[in-house]
Parts: sequence; structure tokens; C-alpha cells
Amino acid sequence: MSNHMNTVMLLSDDQLKSKIKEAMLEVISELFPYPSQSKAVDEFLTRNQAATFLNITPNTITKYVQEGKLKAGGTDRKYMFLKSDLIKFMFSR
Repeated sequence: MSNHMNTVMLLSDDQLKSKIKEAMLEVISELFPYPSQSKAVDEFLTRNQAATFLNITPNTITKYVQEGKLKAGGTDRKYMFLKSDLIKFMFSR
């Protein structure tokens, strides 16, 4: 017979949300590693494609980039986004 202790943790709603978010980001990072961590080729999306993918407007995409909430490559006139970055962004909001 093994001697295991059961532990019960009481968490506030915010603490529980934070724990779930951490776990989800860990899983997402494993599934979609940054290119520097993986040799897998990531898909690039235009601003309009990224907006469609995130179900927001292209203007909101531009706003998020300018506010530093979303990573983008390219120039102010032609943003490009890694699909893996967009997936991580979805789970970080």
C-alpha cells in the first residue's frame, strides 16, 4: 500500500485563470516553437490575413502592433506576421 498525500489548493478566480493561462502558453509553445527554437518553417501572414485569422479588423491589427502588443515584421506599410506568434497572442489576451 502506497503512502500518498492528497493536496487541495484553494485559488481565487484570478489565480486559477493565471494558472490555466500559464499551462496553455506552455502547450502552445511546445506545439508552435519560435523559429529560433525549431527548424520547422512557420507560415507568414499579411495584415489582412492576420486580421481574418484573429477575427479582428486590419486597423485593430495595426493598433496592436503600434502599442507593442503584437509582433510584426516588415514596414509600417506592409506588416507580416508569423502564424505561431498570432496563436500565442490569442492565448495571451
